[in-house]
Amino acid sequence: MESPEQRNYEEIERLERLLAELRASPSTARETEAIREIGLEIAIAVREVGAMLVNVGWEQTLAVNDAPEARPVTQTEPSPP
Repeated sequence: MESPEQRNYEEIERLERLLAELRASPSTARETEAIREIGLEIAIAVREVGAMLVNVGWEQTLAVNDAPEARPVTQTEPSPP
Protein backbone atom coordinates (compact mmCIF):
# COMPACT_ATOMS: atom_id res chain seq x y z
CA MET A 1 0.00 0.00 0.00
CA GLU A 2 1.35 3.40 -1.00
CA SER A 3 1.64 6.24 1.47
CA PRO A 4 -0.20 9.51 0.77
CA GLU A 5 3.17 11.18 0.26
CA GLN A 6 4.20 8.64 -2.39
CA ARG A 7 0.88 9.05 -4.22
CA ASN A 8 1.32 12.84 -4.22
CA TYR A 9 4.89 12.59 -5.54
CA GLU A 10 3.75 10.24 -8.32
CA GLU A 11 0.87 12.58 -9.18
CA ILE A 12 3.24 15.57 -9.34
CA GLU A 13 5.56 13.64 -11.66
CA ARG A 14 2.62 12.64 -13.90
CA LEU A 15 1.41 16.24 -14.09
CA GLU A 16 4.91 17.52 -14.83
CA ARG A 17 5.24 15.05 -17.74
CA LEU A 18 1.85 16.12 -19.10
CA LEU A 19 2.84 19.76 -18.75
CA ALA A 20 6.08 19.14 -20.65
CA GLU A 21 4.12 17.41 -23.45
CA LEU A 22 1.70 20.32 -23.71
CA ARG A 23 4.49 22.89 -23.79
CA ALA A 24 6.35 20.96 -26.50
CA SER A 25 3.49 21.29 -28.99
CA PRO A 26 1.95 24.47 -30.43
CA SER A 27 -0.69 25.77 -28.05
CA THR A 28 -4.35 26.31 -28.61
CA ALA A 29 -6.56 28.19 -26.17
CA ARG A 30 -7.73 24.88 -24.72
CA GLU A 31 -4.15 23.66 -24.18
CA THR A 32 -3.25 26.93 -22.49
CA GLU A 33 -6.15 26.41 -20.09
CA ALA A 34 -5.00 22.82 -19.49
CA ILE A 35 -1.51 24.08 -18.66
CA ARG A 36 -2.98 26.48 -16.08
CA GLU A 37 -5.08 23.70 -14.55
CA ILE A 38 -2.07 21.37 -14.36
CA GLY A 39 -0.07 24.10 -12.65
CA LEU A 40 -2.86 24.52 -10.12
CA GLU A 41 -3.00 20.76 -9.49
CA ILE A 42 0.77 20.68 -8.98
CA ALA A 43 0.54 23.57 -6.52
CA ILE A 44 -2.21 21.81 -4.56
CA ALA A 45 -0.25 18.55 -4.45
CA VAL A 46 2.88 20.39 -3.27
CA ARG A 47 0.83 22.16 -0.59
CA GLU A 48 -0.55 18.80 0.60
CA VAL A 49 2.93 17.30 0.82
CA GLY A 50 4.10 20.34 2.77
CA ALA A 51 1.16 20.05 5.16
CA MET A 52 1.94 16.37 5.72
CA LEU A 53 5.56 17.21 6.48
CA VAL A 54 4.47 19.86 8.98
CA ASN A 55 2.16 17.35 10.67
CA VAL A 56 4.97 14.80 10.87
CA GLY A 57 7.23 17.45 12.39
CA TRP A 58 4.62 18.32 15.03
CA GLU A 59 4.02 14.63 15.79
CA GLN A 60 7.75 14.07 16.28
CA THR A 61 8.06 17.17 18.44
CA LEU A 62 5.15 16.12 20.63
CA ALA A 63 6.46 12.56 20.89
CA VAL A 64 9.86 13.84 22.04
CA ASN A 65 8.32 16.27 24.53
CA ASP A 66 6.06 13.55 25.97
CA ALA A 67 8.92 11.10 26.45
CA PRO A 68 9.86 10.69 30.14
CA GLU A 69 13.54 11.36 29.42
CA ALA A 70 12.62 14.71 27.86
CA ARG A 71 10.92 16.02 30.99
CA PRO A 72 13.03 18.22 33.23
CA VAL A 73 14.21 16.60 36.39
CA THR A 74 13.26 18.48 39.53
CA GLN A 75 16.06 18.66 42.00
CA THR A 76 15.38 18.66 45.69
CA GLU A 77 17.50 20.62 48.07
CA PRO A 78 19.76 18.40 50.16
CA SER A 79 18.72 18.36 53.77
CA PRO A 80 21.18 19.88 56.22
CA PRO A 81 23.29 17.34 58.17
